[in-house]
Amino acid sequence: MSIKRCSLFCKNGILRNPFYKGAHVVCKTHQKGIRSNIYNIIPREQREVIEDCHEAIIPKAEWEKVQQLIDRRPPIMNGNSCPYYNIFHGIVYCATCGKSMQVRYEKIGRTNKDRRTGKEREPIDKAYYICQTYNRLGKDACTSHKIEARDLYDLVLADIQEVAARALKDREAFYGRLSRKMVKQYLADTDSLKREYESLAGRNQEIDDTFISLYADKAKGILTEKRFLKLTDAMEREQENNQNRMQEIAAIISEEEHSEGDVRTFMEEIKRYAAITELDEAVLNRLINRILIGKPEKIDGVRTQEVRIVYNFVGEL
Repeated sequence: MSIKRCSLFCKNGILRNPFYKGAHVVCKTHQKGIRSNIYNIIPREQREVIEDCHEAIIPKAEWEKVQQLIDRRPPIMNGNSCPYYNIFHGIVYCATCGKSMQVRYEKIGRTNKDRRTGKEREPIDKAYYICQTYNRLGKDACTSHKIEARDLYDLVLADIQEVAARALKDREAFYGRLSRKMVKQYLADTDSLKREYESLAGRNQEIDDTFISLYADKAKGILTEKRFLKLTDAMEREQENNQNRMQEIAAIISEEEHSEGDVRTFMEEIKRYAAITELDEAVLNRLINRILIGKPEKIDGVRTQEVRIVYNFVGEL
């Protein structure tokens, strides 16, 4: 192994290590047999992580953001006839099925010049995005949602320029609109989440009451030991799942309470890009959470396609 490759592995190991956010990973390997010296490495996503074991070196939110950035990195396409670097990797999704959009290239043999202008075509002009579900399972599962890479690039760049210009033109008015939008969204989301939380809490109380009733039936001999264990095991799993979901809801509500700070953070970020003329990974990762590509449709004979841009901190604008 070369020094360069070893160095890359070391950096990835550090960036991926939950230790830095205050967690501890257990069971990284699995012994093939009791007397075997062979150990199989357990995939990262299947390892057990114990949270809040010690003081974090970096904030947990920052660590999670780094994981998102690493996951978004496009694969290196060696030997491809179209060397387009996919800066939208991990950001573009199908609006219908929710799966990520995959980049594809024109077949070899197509002209390298634009038929209308006669200019030499760049790699981005030969690339397009299609739905992953459609690509794997066909038209019965989803439609292609095809969009040209150049069209997507131009649309996103124009939207960022427009939002940045609005933020600079009338900062207070723009901030007010964003704040009202966030408050309205927060009230709608929390109301739904609180109802779900109360429903789960009520269900867990019902399970507790049922436990008492089943135990009484078992003590009286009405219910056998085997039947008692089978019923209680299923209810314990349900109660545990409910409790985990309740913790998730509490965490979501707690995060959404900081909407005012999110608006201010977005305002500080977007004003940097008023004069932006091109996109790169750094800009996209700082500003955009995801992009949803709708199904192309014809309206009055004109092909139209909805593209929804979800910004970091403030969502859709």
